[in-house]
Amino acid sequence: MPAQATQERGCYEEYLRDGRGVEVFCEDGRPGNFRAVAHCRTPLSSWDEPGTIGRVRGRSSFAECGGVLGPVWVESYHVDWL
Repeated sequence: MPAQATQERGCYEEYLRDGRGVEVFCEDGRPGNFRAVAHCRTPLSSWDEPGTIGRVRGRSSFAECGGVLGPVWVESYHVDWL
């Protein structure tokens, strides 16, 4: 399961049941677009995976840690404001 997520002001997250992805919703803050960036982890490595483009008070942004066989999970995330 994910570790303590970085809380973005005005945003909240929902993790996939398997812990491989995060969906971020932003309801407050600056108007415009944003992108969730998942901090992905395996027992041996870590990397960042950018997600889809979301819109404040509109679309969510979804980022998934994929392309790896074996255990992988979202350790935390941050939001890039576009």
